[in-house]
Amino acid sequence: MSRAFCLIVLLIALAPMPVHAKSLTAAEVLDEMLNKTIVTRQFGMNVTMRYRPGGVVSAKALIGSVDGTWRAKGNKICSTFPSGPAKGTSCVSFTRVGPNQYVSSEGVRFRVLD
Repeated sequence: MSRAFCLIVLLIALAPMPVHAKSLTAAEVLDEMLNKTIVTRQFGMNVTMRYRPGGVVSAKALIGSVDGTWRAKGNKICSTFPSGPAKGTSCVSFTRVGPNQYVSSEGVRFRVLD
């Protein structure tokens, strides 16, 4: 066998297997995100969020901050904000894409810091 062929076989053998990502359950979301700082970039700015016990969610950005409410609905988390760019209710599921890194079913990527 040629050296190049052996190298190709070795690279294929060592390549990571594809991961079939699945949505987190609501219990997993709460376990991994409740009372923790969540950072993302939305609407062209950095946003910090925190889901707190009792159904309160806060969001802070350069233009200000707003408190809303959240609730679990099946395997989705529904957040409602009374004002701001995310005004209204949005229900999303979450998928883990790396250590402390997630993506929502709306395609928003974020990290959990603590």
